[in-house]
Amino acid sequence: MSSRIETLAQQVSDCRQCQRLTCYQSEQKKNYPTHHCAPVPQWGAARSRLLIVGLAPGLHGAGRTGKGFVGDASGAFLFQALDRFGFATSSTPEEAALRQTAITNIVKCLPPNNRPSSGEKSNCLPFLRDELEMFAPGVRAKPRAILCLGSEAFYTVQSLLGLQREVFVHGKAISMSSNYSLFSSYHPSRLNVNTRRLTQEMFFGVFAQIYQALSEADG
Repeated sequence: MSSRIETLAQQVSDCRQCQRLTCYQSEQKKNYPTHHCAPVPQWGAARSRLLIVGLAPGLHGAGRTGKGFVGDASGAFLFQALDRFGFATSSTPEEAALRQTAITNIVKCLPPNNRPSSGEKSNCLPFLRDELEMFAPGVRAKPRAILCLGSEAFYTVQSLLGLQREVFVHGKAISMSSNYSLFSSYHPSRLNVNTRRLTQEMFFGVFAQIYQALSEADG
């Protein structure tokens, strides 16, 4: 499995299919020479039971560090929850290792104004489709869960998994099989957190659901 993940990660890293994103990242690399400013593959545990899906890298988050949700305010908020429920070794993203968890985005490249075009999202979907295929549990496997951060991730993952479209609601839990669940949360963006659309209590509530779903077969 790890070799398949590594092969896919290399394919993501080598991708230059979207000219606008490639050019934009090159421009930002000139402005921020120490930033990653390149495609960002999935990262985390090779044998993960939780897959977290966001929209795209942020300039001073994954655009800087090369790791999804590491380096900016969104990541700081996310890792408080990951650490609290044992999915990371630290609440400090730059220091943390993920435990049975992997993080990815729909779009692998940094987009201008954090807004990828529909065509750019379409170009990246085969990567996410492969990630979901590799993540899906076998019939006898321990439970696994996908957490979609934001409505875009939620609708995209539903589509790729061939699920009937359900309306995005924070805290929704969808059972796809006896050992496979899909969860939704507001994105931990600075805007959502500052306006208290997403509070720490709300976020912890979603992770408590996930923790329970993954622990049910471990007792």
